[in-house]
Amino acid sequence: MRIRSLVLTLQSITAALLLLAFPRESTRAASDPNQGWVEVRTAHFTVATNAGEKDGRRIANQFEQIRAMFHSGFPNLRVDPAQPILILAAKNESTMKPFVPEDWSIKGHAHHAGMYQEGQDKHYVIMRLDAEGTNPFHTLYHEYTHALLHLNFSDLPLWLDEGLAEFFGNSTLGSKESYTGTIDQGHLYLLSQNKLLPIETLLEVDHQSPYYNEANRASVFYAESWAVVHYLMVDPDAHQKQLLGKFFQALEKSGNQLDAAREAFGDLKSFGQTIDRYVRQSRFQVGLVKNTEAAEQANYSVRALEPVEALALRADFFSHSNQFALAKPALEQALQLDQNLPFAHEAMGYYKYRTDDFSGALTEMRRCIELGSKSFVPFFYQGLLLVQGASHGSESNLEAIASLQKAAQMNPQFAPAFETLAQARMQSEATKKDAVGSAVQAVRLDPGSRPYRFNLAYALISNNRDAEARIVGEKLLEAARTPEQTSMAQELLNRVSQHEQWLAQVKAATAGDQPLAAVGSTAISAADQTALTIAEPGVPIKGPVSFGVDGVISEIDCAHSPEITMTLKIAKGAPMTFHIADFRHIMASAPDGQPIPKLESCKQWPGRQAKVWFRITQGQEYLGEISKIHFF
Repeated sequence: MRIRSLVLTLQSITAALLLLAFPRESTRAASDPNQGWVEVRTAHFTVATNAGEKDGRRIANQFEQIRAMFHSGFPNLRVDPAQPILILAAKNESTMKPFVPEDWSIKGHAHHAGMYQEGQDKHYVIMRLDAEGTNPFHTLYHEYTHALLHLNFSDLPLWLDEGLAEFFGNSTLGSKESYTGTIDQGHLYLLSQNKLLPIETLLEVDHQSPYYNEANRASVFYAESWAVVHYLMVDPDAHQKQLLGKFFQALEKSGNQLDAAREAFGDLKSFGQTIDRYVRQSRFQVGLVKNTEAAEQANYSVRALEPVEALALRADFFSHSNQFALAKPALEQALQLDQNLPFAHEAMGYYKYRTDDFSGALTEMRRCIELGSKSFVPFFYQGLLLVQGASHGSESNLEAIASLQKAAQMNPQFAPAFETLAQARMQSEATKKDAVGSAVQAVRLDPGSRPYRFNLAYALISNNRDAEARIVGEKLLEAARTPEQTSMAQELLNRVSQHEQWLAQVKAATAGDQPLAAVGSTAISAADQTALTIAEPGVPIKGPVSFGVDGVISEIDCAHSPEITMTLKIAKGAPMTFHIADFRHIMASAPDGQPIPKLESCKQWPGRQAKVWFRITQGQEYLGEISKIHFF
């Protein structure tokens, strides 16, 4: 049997077994895996568990403790992602299996006690409460720490990223007090049996380094990273001298961690000897945090979940963990049980969005909103999908703006809503001035995002604010760490110069008699958007960075039909070339009453006015991959 056939067969079997696990009758039988779930909400987390209210409160409180410990260690850092954190706490192995069936599908496969799954709109935690060991949730706390670190830093050195995650991952939580930075005996043993890496080597390890292996945390790199962070966080002398804080400050200033380390830690050979002595000592200090469980738990809200809600929650987790073959039948079952459950439509909309059914996703998000959803998620995706081109026209753009404004109002910490709102507002002369404010807010919420800063610069250019755009470009150039980042920043500055020259020409041509806005200033062109994102060469970019542009088809290559390459001549700027991998699989439309041009007539398309929606593709001879085309 061919491998593809075998995979499809296994997927079919898995889907069939899943349907057996989710009975179609809305019964209340004790065997129903969707029965008996409760929801516990705190100020920062939502726990869904089938282990009862008491355990739900305990797990919720433990996550509040981990959050408090991180905040205590770094009081100036953000500790709350804009995305809600949903914790699925299965009471035992049998109720954990349906969430991560692959753990049990292969004999000898590791059975995870917990995992942390980041997503664009929400973060999921999955854990089993009967896990054994001194710290069964080490991996879970490790990944949660990564999420908090990445919330604050976009380019954290790998040793520091992993060292801090190991430091907080080794936390010990109690009912009255918790300990952070408890000693990892495995790391100590490994370091006692091996020579430590030179500090210069440790600092230069990246994801391509032979010293780094994400799948094997029992390595000298992980152990030594943990040891250095433990010393910087807990050692009295290092803590008094604020060595870690000094390193952060020096790194932000220079962008070179070797220089920053020398400035903060002194001679690196001597610092390495200090770490070697530190790991070979017999007694270690740990951090102590007093818990305020009684006061906090009084404010927790608790409610029973309906079986269909538990089913929809599991299905949404499948989509967020890329288990799409499991997500679809579970979502269909949930909607059969309750067509009026808003979250089921939100989950189905997200599934369709992730599987590139953008029109279907838009329909589901609209239905979710119609049913009175209190979540920002459907409003965000409705606006995003409209901006991406699931629909088109000025009315759709106004709908997108209204939907994104609602999402931003409901979750004012969610940067993607403001970023996409800026894109929507730049589509119209009437709203483009407001795009700058939205872009600024996106950067404020996610200052480490280079694409957001590029979008801000182009919004400024679009509004003739070239001096401010130049400042943004210069800061991007100064912060560039790779040749690609340097090239993109330089291209941005070139475009600022080109726009300044164009404005000067317009001003000279009109002799200053007309207001600048009246003589054609500023709608941002899709060509300018090529610098908005950082991606691997040749990889189409999905998500919010999808754009639409109007023009006249000037050239067409149909020699490799159904693959097409076409060039669009736009009103301002150089012609843009796009690619269509298979015309039969993209959305094509035409005005009411007019036929949609067929593939066979490809050679007759030149001269036709069209609007194309595309995703930027770097490293190719063409600008982007077309996802939709409308012939006028």
